Amino acid sequence: MAYDDRSVKPMSASLMRARIAARMLAGLYEDVPTLLTSAVRLMVEMPGGAGAGGPPYPLTIAVSPAWCSGVQGARLVGTKKIDIAWINPSVITTMAHNGKGPFRRPLPIRALAVFPSWDRLVMAVDSRLGIRSMEELKEKRPKLSVSLATNDCVDFAIRMMLKAHGLKVESFTEWGGVIEPVVRPSNPRRRDGIISGEINAVIDEGLDSWGEVAVKQGWVFLPFSKKALAKLAGYGFKRAPLAGGRLQGSFDGPTEVIDYSGWPIVTHAELPDDIAYHMIGVLERIREEIPYDSAEIPPMSSFCRSSEESPLDIPLHPGAERYYREKGYLAR
Repeated sequence: MAYDDRSVKPMSASLMRARIAARMLAGLYEDVPTLLTSAVRLMVEMPGGAGAGGPPYPLTIAVSPAWCSGVQGARLVGTKKIDIAWINPSVITTMAHNGKGPFRRPLPIRALAVFPSWDRLVMAVDSRLGIRSMEELKEKRPKLSVSLATNDCVDFAIRMMLKAHGLKVESFTEWGGVIEPVVRPSNPRRRDGIISGEINAVIDEGLDSWGEVAVKQGWVFLPFSKKALAKLAGYGFKRAPLAGGRLQGSFDGPTEVIDYSGWPIVTHAELPDDIAYHMIGVLERIREEIPYDSAEIPPMSSFCRSSEESPLDIPLHPGAERYYREKGYLAR
């Protein structure tokens, strides 16, 4: 069945239901996030084919960070099990597109937009341990109480970073220490442990939630070795200075770690161009109303360009690219 957009009233029954459904879903997340955090997909049926002809297109947008915002999310999009997802950080999409790291083959994922989210993947330790680098850590084999991230956005990166330094997660227990896994970097147990001294090491991203506490306690952020950084670059990781962004403080020398910035919205290459095009139009219309992981509302032109806060190393979807070019956000 083909639809004619001119026949849709400004507030038809279909539009009323769409608006109510979207707001109810958002309201459920606000009121009871744990009830929905691993279960929700937003699915609508779009008219299919060129000129709104052909069979309906079942558009599935993933909104649950618990199972679709990391490596699994990129796989689901790349295999067309879902159509659109938010992925954090950008390097996951780079690896998926290139078939590197946790991805065995290249996946046909494309970007609709990229939101700013400055971050770094780091290992930080209590200064009283007397350790200043990853090489010293490996040499001294200290007994650590490590607060370690465990979620689909960062598990793989932590293991790859440690392996590049000749270590593994299990090394810390082999040295007589303990591992305290946390799903979210903002877990209050981590911040309290840094202050009390019960935790003396952290491996994670999300520096805005715990990094400043560590800085105030005089912790040391360990620079990664140049050899390890070269290995990690082969997978798609970018080396980056620790200072800047949200983490303010004085650091010893040019401390280099892994960039963990960016929050791209991705889809697969077969998403109809018209859907991608009009979705970016909607994004522009609501740009000033939606939340961002940054201090300021980003300009529309930043959604289609790579920057320090929002790396973008995969192609734009053709429909999205057409919108950005028509509106002058990309050079013709």
